[in-house]
Amino acid sequence: MNELSKKLNEILKHNLAKGYTGVSYAISVQGEMIAAGAVGTSGGQEKKPLTLEDTFNVASVSKVFCTLAVMKLVEMGQVELDTPVVEYLPKFTMPDPRYKNITLRHCLNHTSGLPGTQWKGFSVSETAGSDYYADVYDYFAHNYLKAEPGEYAVYCNDGFTLAELVVAEVSRSKFSDFCRQHIMQPLNMEHTRLSDQLDGNINVVREKNKPAELLLIQGAAGFTTTMPDLCKFGNMILNPEPYFSQESLDEMAKFQGKTFLDGDQRSLSFGLGWDNVNVQDPEYDLGEGTLLKGGNSFQFTTQFIVIPEYQAVLAISETHDCKIDVNETILRMFAFAMLERGVNIYKKQVVIPEEIKEKFSGLYFIPSGLLKVSMYGTICQINRVTTRGDSIGLHKNLKYDGNEWYNTEGNSFFFEEKNDRTYLLTRMKGRGMPQAQKAQGFAPFNQAWQERLGKKYVVIDTNPYDLIIRDIMTGFIMKDLPEHEGVLLASFSGNSDSGVYGVFEAPFLSKDDYTGVGFLNTPGNPSRDMITLNFKEEEGIEYCKTFSYLYRDCATLPVYKGEGFHQGKLNKVYKIDRELKTLPEIPNGRRLMVMKDDLTCIYDSLYKDEYKPVKEGYISFI
Repeated sequence: MNELSKKLNEILKHNLAKGYTGVSYAISVQGEMIAAGAVGTSGGQEKKPLTLEDTFNVASVSKVFCTLAVMKLVEMGQVELDTPVVEYLPKFTMPDPRYKNITLRHCLNHTSGLPGTQWKGFSVSETAGSDYYADVYDYFAHNYLKAEPGEYAVYCNDGFTLAELVVAEVSRSKFSDFCRQHIMQPLNMEHTRLSDQLDGNINVVREKNKPAELLLIQGAAGFTTTMPDLCKFGNMILNPEPYFSQESLDEMAKFQGKTFLDGDQRSLSFGLGWDNVNVQDPEYDLGEGTLLKGGNSFQFTTQFIVIPEYQAVLAISETHDCKIDVNETILRMFAFAMLERGVNIYKKQVVIPEEIKEKFSGLYFIPSGLLKVSMYGTICQINRVTTRGDSIGLHKNLKYDGNEWYNTEGNSFFFEEKNDRTYLLTRMKGRGMPQAQKAQGFAPFNQAWQERLGKKYVVIDTNPYDLIIRDIMTGFIMKDLPEHEGVLLASFSGNSDSGVYGVFEAPFLSKDDYTGVGFLNTPGNPSRDMITLNFKEEEGIEYCKTFSYLYRDCATLPVYKGEGFHQGKLNKVYKIDRELKTLPEIPNGRRLMVMKDDLTCIYDSLYKDEYKPVKEGYISFI
């Protein structure tokens, strides 16, 4: 992976939703793949790390493939765009006599007047035993047109299904075989397939644990491919010969849509296969003739953009649980990539100077955790991050005006240096208020604290009705921040979805061998709930008093051997080292908690959780 790809991967990760499956992208400029990345997993039970060779169902991007298949037949003299489809498909019939006027051009520019989508066979988990074309002909035979062919444009899958039928009928081959012969093989798109070509050698990503999504609706939505393969495809569109004639690609890139509404510009922008043949963006200078095609299936969203001005191809596909705007994301990444190459395509935004990035980017502290400020191009991103690898976008894609960074709601963010420290502030409705304090290094901590790193401590003096010890303070793990000398963290192991704080990771400094104290001095909320830790050792067991709770070193806990509830002020906590299939009976007024090895609660009798057997962790009798 080159350095640009590494940078773009970090940019991509900023806005991904928690628990996402995977997203992949590729960017090509002047025929060179300048960056490509795959972030997340390929889904399913195994959740293997996503690779650039894993394929995504690019859904309606398939319409460009289908259009090129038709254009190949045009070049071969076997079909004409303006000849009625019925002349090629003797089986095609509809109860509405206007169907006889539908041409291939109508099918490819969304003016066919056909109903829209035949859903049967659109998305399936198994293709065996299906007779998709018989279902298609039956569907058409029972449906009416919504408009006279050629009257106006309405986005329509059915037109491309009809075009697919023409390709198969005229070429006397399977649509997939025709595409492989004339598109995939010549362009060396070795990871691109249609559903009937999947042979087990190609891994199709799946969202979380959903079944693999197979698409029988091939011409309109059936291609599965990688982002590097899409870049190969896009480079051919920019330089079609000898694969296709320039005339064919020029015809596809003409404005082909129609409308009867004076204010409708969207419908006019359809080309043949393309959603938009002259994309204009308010933020970026893309030149003239930028081509765009999006795709959306039941598991994936894809954006495919070809930019003649820069001889560039952009491709990105995500599982829906990533929850990103793929168009905005890939254009933002492309703008940054071009800036790295010395080309500024931003229209109005101010590029952040390097000295500003160096001074204000980095890690910031709040009493309960860490914020990461990232700057690139014209954008500042503020994420809540944890030592566990979580990253949640708090303030996304803030734009620089030369002085402050602002969001779409009209709030702005800025920085202030005071007393040798740097602070992040926000301005809401004209009022400035502190947000966080930039991380810095301190005097190194001593051996006593070094020996505590990685240790886990569990709460032992709570009552049966305390919600806090499940939500944010079940236990904590001692951690450091190697890049910021002297800073320690008490990383508490509550439920990360708790409404007040989520993950609570408190930064502090060592005062002496047994005392740790919070050090933030930000005015307002960003210094509330500061931590003090008081350690002590009794009979070889280390305890810690913090936030009014008493915690015990987990390494000193006894192994659980079937003990039950007891009398006493402190909770009895045991280590689970073998499968615990059943729980002991819980008396009235008592509480039982079972925790994973990282001290997060997975069973709590107060919440009436369903218990599922665990093989390791901790059990607490309260």
